[in-house]
Amino acid sequence: MTDVRPPQQLVPTGGAPTPGPRVGRLLVLLFPAVAAMYALFNGISAVILPAQVEAVDPASKVGNLALLTTLAAVASMLAIPTGGAISDRTRSRYGRRTPWIAAAAVVSAVACILMGLAESLPGLIATTVVLWFAANFYSGAITAILPDRVPPRRRGVASAVIGLGTPVGIVFGVQVASRVGHLTAYAVIGAVLLVTTALLLLGAREGSARGLPVAVRSRRSPGQSFRSFFAAFATRDFRLAFLSRFMLFASYFVVSGYTFYTLQDYIGTGNVPDGNVATAVSTLLTLSVVVWVVVASVAGWIADKVDRRKLFVGVSALGVAASMTIPLAMPTWTGMLIYSACLGASIGTYFAIDLAVMSLVLPDADSEGRDLGILQVATGLPQLLAGAVASAVITWCGGYPALFVFGALSAVVSGLLMLRIRSLR
Repeated sequence: MTDVRPPQQLVPTGGAPTPGPRVGRLLVLLFPAVAAMYALFNGISAVILPAQVEAVDPASKVGNLALLTTLAAVASMLAIPTGGAISDRTRSRYGRRTPWIAAAAVVSAVACILMGLAESLPGLIATTVVLWFAANFYSGAITAILPDRVPPRRRGVASAVIGLGTPVGIVFGVQVASRVGHLTAYAVIGAVLLVTTALLLLGAREGSARGLPVAVRSRRSPGQSFRSFFAAFATRDFRLAFLSRFMLFASYFVVSGYTFYTLQDYIGTGNVPDGNVATAVSTLLTLSVVVWVVVASVAGWIADKVDRRKLFVGVSALGVAASMTIPLAMPTWTGMLIYSACLGASIGTYFAIDLAVMSLVLPDADSEGRDLGILQVATGLPQLLAGAVASAVITWCGGYPALFVFGALSAVVSGLLMLRIRSLR
């Protein structure tokens, strides 16, 4: 049954919040911080962590990587909405988001160094969980800047800026991870996150939050608190947006999380350039990202102009599905190159506009950080399942080709769900 209690009462604590900087400057400084965040996620998960896992126990690499990615996804799923919800309620002179973004960046950088020093599976488990929780808490808080400080008419452009930060971060992270020692890579990635975060927080200062209203606290049962936290799911379009995002990222993570082993065991180490799998992963991601950047540079702007964001996101998900069929038809290095280029075009369009769509289906202005964080769980939850699903598919369902079949079907479902959202064009 839908919760029909009256809206939460708000009590003012002072004057209006101090205005922040202009949107243009904010987006310019937000871009490198987002890129650094995605460099951390992708450089580690695509190259460094698989190599570390294989070095610890080569015979159990598939299962151990599945365990680590599952635990990392659990941490992500908890951290993203927590980062949004806690920052929603923060009332400091430095704003709502700034204190938590800064703290999460510092913890993430320290965890990077500790993860680089880990030489056993238990050590990797502990440091991976800490790092993924801190980095995703950071993600939950920093993404809430979009509904906080960007007007709806510029959400497409803002989403495109964040979407461009994703591929740039992937290229940087993967290039660093594949070309230097793993401890050096961890140190560089952590340092870049700290520097770009400092530039954002100091160069585009958030206004004081002391004047914002605060919610009156009332005693609630655990069940009432749970229903309140997830109240946004009572809205149909919010549910569809969550499910669509979930299916798209299920498609993406199940396949991309095993790119290293796909090249090694499906394409064959001897069939990739120079027999170097790490460099081959870097090449594929770089090609994908180059196309991604070109597409994302114009997709958000066009979607704003024609006001058809839902259509762009839905069609791009179907494009991801089509891309997944290429390695099935061409299980060669050339086929993987074509697949990467096509995937880059489709995922680039998706990322350029997806966040704008997510920000426009939020039902409660007082809980935008929390609800946007919940939508971001649709990124972390597929990661939670991806390791186990991929391992099971490889082992029981026909090997690596079945990963691409699963990815294609999931992306089709994502696109169809997106096209059913009624409140957006």
